[in-house]
Amino acid sequence: MTTTKEGLLFALASMVTLGISSYLYKRSTDAIGPTNTTFFYYLFGLIIASVIWFFFREKQVSLSLNLLWPGVLALFLFSSVWTFNYAVNLIDVSVATTIRSLGFVVTIMLAITLSSESLTPREWFAVAFATIAVILFGSAET
Repeated sequence: MTTTKEGLLFALASMVTLGISSYLYKRSTDAIGPTNTTFFYYLFGLIIASVIWFFFREKQVSLSLNLLWPGVLALFLFSSVWTFNYAVNLIDVSVATTIRSLGFVVTIMLAITLSSESLTPREWFAVAFATIAVILFGSAET
């Protein structure tokens, strides 16, 4: 797959909005608690997603095994959000977010083992460097 400018812009927008939302998780869990934050996140997310879906449907969706993928995805995203909300309720949001950001290592390993993707030596170096930086930041003494 080729890298396009449009794809990079979407990835950048995702990075910025994830960073903002990670900070807002802390504010919300302080205000209403981790489980309430998770519930209302998904409730409001469903409303927002329904409006977006209504205007931007890409493919015809039929009841089939293809719906298994978004179901599994929802399970893992829910688990990620819920556990992250508990983490930011117990530790600094900067530390919890740093630890959470190591998820890219899990993604890379899954892509390599299940989707036959590969990395160049330069990309492996970048992964190692980023991982070390995240670990150093996450383990910094305050």
